[in-house]
Amino acid sequence: MNCRDNNFIFAFILFFFLFSCSTKSEKKTINFNIENKQKEKPKDSENLTKDTLNFKLEIYNQDSVDLNITAAKLDSNVYFIERFPNKNIKKQILDSENFTIKHLAIDYKDSSDTKNAFYNLLDCFDKNCRSIKVFDKVKFKKAFFMLVVTEKSIHIIESEKNLDAKKWINFVRFSEINSRLKTIVVQKKQQNAKWFNYNNHQLIEIL
Repeated sequence: MNCRDNNFIFAFILFFFLFSCSTKSEKKTINFNIENKQKEKPKDSENLTKDTLNFKLEIYNQDSVDLNITAAKLDSNVYFIERFPNKNIKKQILDSENFTIKHLAIDYKDSSDTKNAFYNLLDCFDKNCRSIKVFDKVKFKKAFFMLVVTEKSIHIIESEKNLDAKKWINFVRFSEINSRLKTIVVQKKQQNAKWFNYNNHQLIEIL
């Protein structure tokens, strides 16, 4: 093999090596761009969550409700009542002045599913799974507790401070125009609960 052949082989190997490096470099550039796109997605998700929560604030503070909610965030706690068939669950932790409020709202397909969830909730209430009978004037919680049952939803409201029950009833009424209020439980801090029916925009206590 002469010198000319050796030069040709050397040139071919050098060209092949440079081509391989160039191909690898291009692949790395493409992968890097994909990673950047994946990192941008959570930002869009965060903005969507913020927009949703801002919309919720408007509902809580609408005319004739005026709950003075200043901020809202998602409640990550898991509750016993979530086990039962439902259409949608909204869990919020709300800020109002210098105290917080927990609001759990569950929508159901029909009145049968609502009733089933309501009775199961009472049958095993809270972490110690106490059984509470309907219309029992017991202490559900140490702090303020409110339960609003409509034909197709259940709302649970809790706070360390006593709240205006009528404002929360109006919130449910105006948020669910086509769903009639069935049963309402209001328990003020360190007191026993009172049970109510709701007719003609009036709370009627069940004695």
